[in-house]
Amino acid sequence: MARRVRSQRRNRLWAKTQRPAAPPSRRAARSAETRAKVIRAAAECLAEYGYAHATGTRIARRAGISWGGVQHHFRTKDAIIQAVLDRALDEFLEAAPRVAAPGAPLEERVRALVEGAWQLLNEPGFLAFFEVMLSHRRAPQAGPAARYRARVWKAILTVWNLLLGDVDLPAAEIETARRVAFTTLGGMVMERLMRTDAPDFDRPLRILQEHLLRLLRGAQP
Repeated sequence: MARRVRSQRRNRLWAKTQRPAAPPSRRAARSAETRAKVIRAAAECLAEYGYAHATGTRIARRAGISWGGVQHHFRTKDAIIQAVLDRALDEFLEAAPRVAAPGAPLEERVRALVEGAWQLLNEPGFLAFFEVMLSHRRAPQAGPAARYRARVWKAILTVWNLLLGDVDLPAAEIETARRVAFTTLGGMVMERLMRTDAPDFDRPLRILQEHLLRLLRGAQP
């Protein structure tokens, strides 16, 4: 019964990702285009300067919009950073089911999860998330770091349930597999940020996929 419920939930998540969006009005389209320019400029500034030096002025100049125009859509720099992170997470959510459908072999779904998460973790918005978390790690639980963390974890769980929700393991073992996957990937991102050369992560990513696959197959019937 529990397995059937998980399968039904996973299928609903899959169907939700396939629904076409309603076409926007002309005014909404212009507004969305301006927002997209700001978000793209912010992502570029974050990649080039890092969180602390990706100022509102720099973002506005890169977007070709006045700071007042930027504030019409985003009141603060933190709101812009949140939008950059949200875009990265949305792309992660949209890409996962295209790479491997829920009914695909387990190997394909594990590869889709690891490769998709690795790409997400290296997006400028997510790299900014790391910096926000570090700079706000002692902030109250209602602060921006807590909101970012909740949004990120929700996206991770959504994609995990979409791709691997039918894996029949005890909850504690599923939690262990998730921690192995995302703490390993997070550590690799920190290594990339700290090193001045360009390390090759292809082999570590393959090893992670193999280890995760063994964990997920360990107690399956």
